[in-house]
Amino acid sequence: MGIKFMTPIVAEPYKFTWFAVEFPDLGPYEVIFRNKACLICGSDLHSYKGLHPFAPIPTCTGHEVAAEVVEVGSKVTTLQVGDRVYVAGTGASSLPCGQCFYCVRGERGRCVNPSKSISFKVGGKVVSRFPSGFGEYSINHEARAYKIPDNVSFYEAATTTDVSYVTGVVIRSGGGIGNSAVVIGAGPIGLRTLEVAKAAGVSPIFVSEPVDYRLAKAKELGVDAVINPMEEDPIERVMELTDGAGVDIVYDAAGNLRATQQGLDMLKTRIGGAGKLYLMGLYEAPNNNLTFNVSDLMHKAGAISAEWGRGGGRGIIQASLNMMSQGKLHILKWITHKIPEERADEAMRMLIEKRDNAIGVEIVH
Repeated sequence: MGIKFMTPIVAEPYKFTWFAVEFPDLGPYEVIFRNKACLICGSDLHSYKGLHPFAPIPTCTGHEVAAEVVEVGSKVTTLQVGDRVYVAGTGASSLPCGQCFYCVRGERGRCVNPSKSISFKVGGKVVSRFPSGFGEYSINHEARAYKIPDNVSFYEAATTTDVSYVTGVVIRSGGGIGNSAVVIGAGPIGLRTLEVAKAAGVSPIFVSEPVDYRLAKAKELGVDAVINPMEEDPIERVMELTDGAGVDIVYDAAGNLRATQQGLDMLKTRIGGAGKLYLMGLYEAPNNNLTFNVSDLMHKAGAISAEWGRGGGRGIIQASLNMMSQGKLHILKWITHKIPEERADEAMRMLIEKRDNAIGVEIVH
């Protein structure tokens, strides 16, 4: 049998419980990693509160992992012990086979031969999203691992899931020179969207966010204007900033129905404006029903795209690591806390309660 260790599992809302687990013998294409840093994602907060719509309790948290290779399967050829890697999708989905048509194309989510090499039960129920990226070790297929450039730290590489996700959204939105945008929400996803959209040439970019220290971070990263929706009407402010035109694109990273409605109202107001709204945040169950005026949307020639859960493929993931290596992103400016695994409850509550200026919080080993 494989490595034995303790791992945190959400067996009840707002609390981690540590369980002893043991990995099985490795499959031929599988790899065991010692996790070094794992960024806390917004979806982890939903899981911790017991409100994740797709991952019922008992569940694990942590899927944005930078790690070191400690053991490889008999047919692994791309990795060796000691390699520094970003590991995509730890615990979040089945393992791709790495050999089928879609895996070879880099579309692992469409794998025709997925497998689950390991599972764990609590109270007779299978733990969703196992294993945890917050635990000391994780296991995955070699096709899920990407070597980290020498000049990129584990802390930076642990944000690759976010960076590649927003890079894919910006590409699909067509955002670039000549486009204006609003980013709703200045957490890790929103701030990454701000930087990637700026790098693509989108200008001007505005950020709407109710937490002052997050607005301050958006200013530091070069946003054109910030809006606190608790202090002013964000729709009126956007119209003022755009001379009544509205913006071409709204990147909604808040996962909040009120904010989403505001985003719709911020889009181009003129017929043929072709404003586009990209839903990037995960809405907590169960109150997540959105209503809007279809005629108003058609008047704007608008479009709504649900982006959560859409991967970017190997090319975008590699491009994201390259942007870090080339210094085009300022990851360490928003990684505010590095917290050991045993204080994971504290880390989660810090983000939920929006205290201690927490934006990017990582569980580290």
